Amino acid sequence: MATPDKSRSRFFLIALLVTALIIVTLDLRGSVPGQTFRGITNTVLAPFQSFFRFFYDPISNFISEASNLGRSADKINELEERNAKLEEELSRFKVAKRELEQLKDVLDLAAAGRYMSVPARVIAAGSAAGFSRTIELDVGTRDGVATDMTVISGAGLVGRVISVSENTSIALLLDDETFKAGIRMEASGILGVISGTGNSQLSLTLFDSSSELSAGNRMVARGSSDSRPFVPGVPVGTITSVDQNSGTLTKTALVKPFVNLNSLEVVAVVTGKVRVNPRDSLLPPAPKPTPTPTVTVYITPTPEPSPTQSKKVN
Repeated sequence: MATPDKSRSRFFLIALLVTALIIVTLDLRGSVPGQTFRGITNTVLAPFQSFFRFFYDPISNFISEASNLGRSADKINELEERNAKLEEELSRFKVAKRELEQLKDVLDLAAAGRYMSVPARVIAAGSAAGFSRTIELDVGTRDGVATDMTVISGAGLVGRVISVSENTSIALLLDDETFKAGIRMEASGILGVISGTGNSQLSLTLFDSSSELSAGNRMVARGSSDSRPFVPGVPVGTITSVDQNSGTLTKTALVKPFVNLNSLEVVAVVTGKVRVNPRDSLLPPAPKPTPTPTVTVYITPTPEPSPTQSKKVN
């Protein structure tokens, strides 16, 4: 086996180094040969670079995505859990805000009427003991609640307590078909009775058929002896229509209650005797009638010709 010529190898290596230094020097000086060499190099290598990238980039992206797939799935699950928690917190916040508003309204009404009351949260709704419209409250005998006590909300009369345990109580809503309560008409003081009808409106009966009634008239609770089952002055509702049939001893009408009985969350039970009748002071401000626009027509009189002008014309 022949021994390689070391001197020839050294010469070849030195020649390559010298050539490399010359090319670098020309390129740094910006001379034409350097630019030409760079252009030739780019032209020759460009197809090989494009070919290499055509195969390498998809493989590189696939490997990168595959390596991050597990971490991305974990991140998505984490974000979904955080989103669910935020939605739950937002829902609880909305409920708390709504309950706080209802609590403020009912406490304001109780304070204005000087009613001694216990706030309560509605924990269930449905039928009980043969009644079709009832709600269950989270207050009972330990809170001073007893049967035949008035239940109110911030808008007015809700019903009366019909059953009590130590920690809970059941109230009959005023739209139940078995519900009845005495009322007094606003301003006139005419007395009557409202009855539940099982739907969104109440039935009003006045025992004086000559009484004047019209849609928009309002009424409050008349009150009972010792303020049980009803305290006086609690807003009840507004007349929506009047039965105009004559020849009867009574007059009837339909009443829309002030309270939305299907959206109750916070109410109050009046536990003390009312010493001063608030009369009509708890009624909400009466709606103002919409003014009817008036049209003013201005007529410009036509001037009549004077006698002198008539003679000139003739």
